[in-house]
Amino acid sequence: MTHVIEIAPKTFLGKLMQPLIRLGLRSQTRAAATNLKQLLEAAVVVTIIASGIVAGVSVLAADEGNALLDGIWLPVAMEFAGQPFPEEARRGIVLEIAGESYTVTVGKEVDKGTVKVDAAATPAAIDIVGVVGPNKGKTILGIVEVEKDTLRVCYDFSGKDRPTEFKTAEGTQHF
Repeated sequence: MTHVIEIAPKTFLGKLMQPLIRLGLRSQTRAAATNLKQLLEAAVVVTIIASGIVAGVSVLAADEGNALLDGIWLPVAMEFAGQPFPEEARRGIVLEIAGESYTVTVGKEVDKGTVKVDAAATPAAIDIVGVVGPNKGKTILGIVEVEKDTLRVCYDFSGKDRPTEFKTAEGTQHF
C-alpha cells in the first residue's frame, strides 16, 4: 500500500511547542479498510509518512533526517490505492515519533517500531520496520518530505517497492 499523508498543526499550542508537539497529520485510505486491525496497520504507516503538499524532500537536510519527524502527529487526510480513507475511520489515530522510534495508537490498539530516513535520496527515503503490533516483522518502504509544519509520506504497504512519487493508484498497495 502506498500511503500519502498530509499534516497540519494539531493546535495553536502545538504550533508554539514545536518540535515537542509536531502537527496534525492528513491522510486518506481505502474505505474498505474499516477493520480495526487494517486501520491500525494503515494508520501506523500513514501517520509516519504524513504528506505535505508543497516543497519537498530538499527540505530534509542530510544531517537532520529523523529529527524533522519528531513529535505527535494526527491524520487529517489519507488515501489508499487511489481511494480516500473515510474521515470517521482516521479519527482517533495518533502517531508519535521520537528519534528512530514510532508508536501508532488507534483506539486501544498499538503498533510500534523503527523509522529511518535517508535524506540524501531524492525524494527522501523512509524505511519503517514494525516491532510490536500488527506490523511486527514488516518492512515498509516509502518516501517522505517536510515543509514547515507539513509532512508528506507515501509508502508501499506490501513492502515490495519504494514509491517514486507522492500518489496512489488503484491496483496498488500504495498508501
